[in-house]
Amino acid sequence: MILPASYIQSLAEGPPFGLDLQRDTAAPLSIWHCRFDTLRYRDGEYAAHGIRLPPSIADAALKRRSEYLAGRVAAAQVLRALGAGAFQLSAGEDRAPRWPGNVQGSLSHNASLAVCIGRVRPRERISGLGIDVETLIADARAPDLWPGIISTEEHALLAATALSFAVALTLAFSAKESLYKALYPQVKRYFDFLDARVIGLTDKHIVLELVVELTPQLPAGMCFHCDYACSDAEVLTVMAVDGA
Repeated sequence: MILPASYIQSLAEGPPFGLDLQRDTAAPLSIWHCRFDTLRYRDGEYAAHGIRLPPSIADAALKRRSEYLAGRVAAAQVLRALGAGAFQLSAGEDRAPRWPGNVQGSLSHNASLAVCIGRVRPRERISGLGIDVETLIADARAPDLWPGIISTEEHALLAATALSFAVALTLAFSAKESLYKALYPQVKRYFDFLDARVIGLTDKHIVLELVVELTPQLPAGMCFHCDYACSDAEVLTVMAVDGA
């Protein structure tokens, strides 16, 4: 769906960058993404798209209002696909989106792309969804940024891949963000980038392993497979957790 001369420049079903989600999951996934242009944003866009403008966002900077709306526009399409089209996402005190009781979802944005993923909530006790989009870390910044994102062991693993270190670091950052989003509803507390580590990286997947126990059901050593795809300027990661 192309919207000429609009703040929302395109709105499409499926993941961007040709991401191929090959793994079976507990329930079918719905993914939507939209490109947006903050320079074209006006506050009337909320009403035009049928999205409620929360007071906390109304008082935020224009960039934040623009990015928040783009995420909700993508989320509205996912909710409609899952039979919850009348529902509008709110945010809890922890700022995490509040989904309908029968829906599991996640959303993300950078400065020009918003993505959302959702599915009917599985019956499994341990399950979750995480999605993240990131602008690539610049080559010049990667040497200064990595210590807060990965360990020295992860650094050696990422530096040995065919990817540039900056791309590999961005992927590690994004995959850990997706893992955090997928597990937060189970853990209900903050955990750090270094609480999970990259133990494998192929041309389509990243494997993460918990370094610490997050809950008795999420012990140290538990592994998670994350799908990813890249463009020349961005990376996308998707984490679908299906457990016991």
